[in-house]
Amino acid sequence: MGRTSWTEVPTALRARIESALGGPVVQARSQSSGWSPGSADRVITADGRRAFVKTVARSRNGDSADMHRREARVMAAIPPEVQAPRLIAAFDEAHDGDEWVALVLDDVDGRHPGGDGRGHDTAAVLDALDTLPRATGTLATLPRMADELRGEFAAWERMLAAGLAGEVPDDVRAAAGRFAAAARGAHLLVDGDHLVHADCRADNLMVDADGLVWVVDWPWASVGAHWLDPLTYLLDTLVRGEHDDVDRHLATHPVFAGLDGSTVDAVLSALAGLFLEKAAQPAPPAMPTIREFQRSEGIAAARWVLRRWAATPR
Repeated sequence: MGRTSWTEVPTALRARIESALGGPVVQARSQSSGWSPGSADRVITADGRRAFVKTVARSRNGDSADMHRREARVMAAIPPEVQAPRLIAAFDEAHDGDEWVALVLDDVDGRHPGGDGRGHDTAAVLDALDTLPRATGTLATLPRMADELRGEFAAWERMLAAGLAGEVPDDVRAAAGRFAAAARGAHLLVDGDHLVHADCRADNLMVDADGLVWVVDWPWASVGAHWLDPLTYLLDTLVRGEHDDVDRHLATHPVFAGLDGSTVDAVLSALAGLFLEKAAQPAPPAMPTIREFQRSEGIAAARWVLRRWAATPR
């Protein structure tokens, strides 16, 4: 089961969206990236206005509907200095016997970073993430990363107690005890006072024609350490197989200034456990490929830590 298409969105909801845009939609191009089973369309109205529209029905995936609701609240509060699309309208209503949530956002005309596979966009992405501000006002009431990850960062302990899934590679399995020790208490290390996107992958970033990086898809926005999004983006470059020196960026980019190497190892170890534990669970409704991707993330994080430990024995 793939994404919902624009034509599958209830007629009455499409009419509400078109009213918010000031005219009928004459073109809708579905976007294939991301994991939501809902619709994700770049639309153009009859008078040439462009927008990005995402919708989901609760019957498709209840968690995705809740994420859309959360994102709508976040987008309404994000200050203009954050390089993110602006929220035009949001709808949360019943149609055709189902609950539908829709967000209508400014469209960002661009490409996802990392397409050349050579790391040419990495510095620009880190520069953009370095501009995310301290969380104030409504944003300060967002969940804290330390609280959100408290349980998930204990994944290694649970997996060791229950037995590691067979899909865990031998080199990662052999170091499971060390990963668990490194990850212990790691949730405290991601605490902070900055706005955090908390899902910082290439498919949630756009590079426009001027080379400006825009951060999109904000349902997991939280408050935490300023360096967390940049660190997870570097992990994403490894997952996608980009040829880049992630440890050089850690050592040289200002967003990581003052970040201790043991903190990096602890958080990456905890992320590895989080993703590998999730990968062993059944896939959520209408999201059949996410578990294999999470397995790739977990293995990439674990092997990055193994390389770091081999380079600097402690």
